[in-house]
Amino acid sequence: MKRETVTMSKPQFSTSSDMSEAQPPTTKPTLWNRFTTHMKRFWWAYLIAFCVIVLVTVLPILYVGVPHFAENYINNSAYGYDGLEITNPRPTAFHVRQRKSLPQGGAVTGSGHLDAFNATCRLKETNEAFGSLSVPQIAFGNGAFLNIDQDVELSCVDCMSEIAKNAASNKSSSLVMEGASDLHLGRIPTAHVNIRKNMHVGSYNVTEYLNGDGSFNISSIDLLDPPVDGYNFNATITVKNPGVFSIELGQASFNLTMDGKDLGYVVLPHLFLEREPKETIVLGSIDKGMLIHEAISGSDDFGTVTVGIHGHSCSYNGVDIPYFTAAIKAISAPSKLDLLKYASKLFT
Repeated sequence: MKRETVTMSKPQFSTSSDMSEAQPPTTKPTLWNRFTTHMKRFWWAYLIAFCVIVLVTVLPILYVGVPHFAENYINNSAYGYDGLEITNPRPTAFHVRQRKSLPQGGAVTGSGHLDAFNATCRLKETNEAFGSLSVPQIAFGNGAFLNIDQDVELSCVDCMSEIAKNAASNKSSSLVMEGASDLHLGRIPTAHVNIRKNMHVGSYNVTEYLNGDGSFNISSIDLLDPPVDGYNFNATITVKNPGVFSIELGQASFNLTMDGKDLGYVVLPHLFLEREPKETIVLGSIDKGMLIHEAISGSDDFGTVTVGIHGHSCSYNGVDIPYFTAAIKAISAPSKLDLLKYASKLFT
């Protein structure tokens, strides 16, 4: 029997080059593709993070930063007394009036307003409250204006007396104005502002003032013989305000001395210190003989005398004003007078 021989063929394996031709190459995703795929899956997480960052950054600026900037600007800005008038004094009150423009800057820009508020006035040295002031609404945008026209009731007359006395004694004083208000700036949320403003009260040297050029000039003087209502002379003087604001004092009286001896007294019935020098009437009773003797044979130049001026009292409509009296009594200083200017009146 004839056996058939079966020939086994080898398996046909394709080469690597054949495989590459058979299957397309795998493409690696680009950075942008990976980013878009990631954002499609986690966009919500990034949105939340963005909102948190905005809230954490913006809200403190709106609700903390703006009030803080506004408080610093208001509290640290210089306050000017220009245009301030104090009138109609009474033992426990006076009238205050001021209209002035206010500088804008810092956080207080754009249009808006600061609500009206009540301000408490304190002595900085003792922190004792002595009065309150109603500050009206202050609008800003095209400039800002402060307009005050009201009575101020004093809760501590001694505190006001201390301020007035220091002003006439060359001693500085400081006040603190405290209050709280709401600041409205356009679409920015309303900001609550705490106000604590330090205000310096100036003073002056009385001796330098009385002997300074132009402090006061005698325009005319008339001797009254016989005396009228106890006064033996009547004069008109021009007084320069030593302060920076206008103040109505009323009737101020001063005792006069010469070489430690009483010379007499003078009364200024209507003393109103305004920004510009103003004429006022002076009535008085003096020892004419002592004055002439000192002018001729005194230690000063011929015709010149040194008169001691000592504050006595201050009243308005016949009522003593204690805080102004304290200021007047603090005045005690010498003043040189050239009597030769008035020789035709005094030595006849």
